[in-house]
Amino acid sequence: MSEREQLVLRRVREPKVVRVRGGTPVTPLGGPEDLDLDEHRRATIVGVVVLGLLFLLASFAVGTSLRDGERSGAVARVAVPRLDGRSLEDASRALGGLGLLVAVDYELNEVIPQGTVFGQRPVAGSKLEVGTEVTVIVSDGPAGIRVPDVKGFQQAEAVKLLQASQLNATVQPAYDESVRPGEVMRTDPAAGTRAGPNAAVTVVVSNGPAPHVVPALVDQPVAQGFASLGRSGVALGDITTEAVAGKPPGVIVSTDPAGGTAVPRGYPVAVVVTPDATPSTVPSVTGLLTASATTALSGKGFTVSYWNQAVPYDDARAGRVIAQSIPAGTAVMPGMQLQLTVAVALPPPPTTTTTTTVPQPTTSVP
Repeated sequence: MSEREQLVLRRVREPKVVRVRGGTPVTPLGGPEDLDLDEHRRATIVGVVVLGLLFLLASFAVGTSLRDGERSGAVARVAVPRLDGRSLEDASRALGGLGLLVAVDYELNEVIPQGTVFGQRPVAGSKLEVGTEVTVIVSDGPAGIRVPDVKGFQQAEAVKLLQASQLNATVQPAYDESVRPGEVMRTDPAAGTRAGPNAAVTVVVSNGPAPHVVPALVDQPVAQGFASLGRSGVALGDITTEAVAGKPPGVIVSTDPAGGTAVPRGYPVAVVVTPDATPSTVPSVTGLLTASATTALSGKGFTVSYWNQAVPYDDARAGRVIAQSIPAGTAVMPGMQLQLTVAVALPPPPTTTTTTTVPQPTTSVP
């Protein structure tokens, strides 16, 4: 090793001393530490006494807390009721009312109906603290295959699922206003019940809405016939107007399909009707003689009636129409009732005869 290398190694091994102006030299580890080697017996005794007091206080607090917890933690005890023969809902309600928790254990049973309690743990009469769990044993029905829930399935899918469950499916169609055709509505036995292997299960499938019968509407007024169509559950189709000899205006001549035909709900029914009658305008007959008024109203299709009203014998309106029930210019349908008020003169008052007595001259005879 060269002299230069020895010098470097020596500088590394030697502790580095940092001199502080006016102070003691300090190494990188710090200055020298002064140790107190004297025994302080009084301080030791005081510390031990303080620790003892703290221990006694802590023990007293813990004991008091435990006694208070035991005193406040006393839980009421209740007797477990007998639950055999009750439904699960009824049993749960009875246990809940006593503050007990419910656990359910389902077991197969050939005798007890499904959903009925036939056992419990612990037994009836046991005293339990509030909040303790009671296990009720509920019948899951007789052993067998549980019928799957196929409601809402299409017919083919439901049949395949039942056959895969070793059950024989029989399809029964039924009409329904809301369920789409071909969709399963229910099964018999119901979903969830148990059946033996290869047991028959009836699958009720919707056949769509029930057919509706077209009502007989021929010769009915148009408004009445259309209302009957709506009540029967079918729809009104095309309306054709056709004048038919011998048919009054505004009546139904025929329907397609004809009355009595069964059609689907909402099926449009085409209707042929006679044209509506043309309305007439009531003329003014006030002031006309009765005969003239009758002539003016003839051929208008009105039903005319008369009402007499007395007027003085010398009234110029006597024998004339003085009022009409429908004002002139009103458009009305033929057959409308029109009442005319005719003035009738009262008889003249009776004539009174006055007798005048002429005095005769008196003649004196001398």
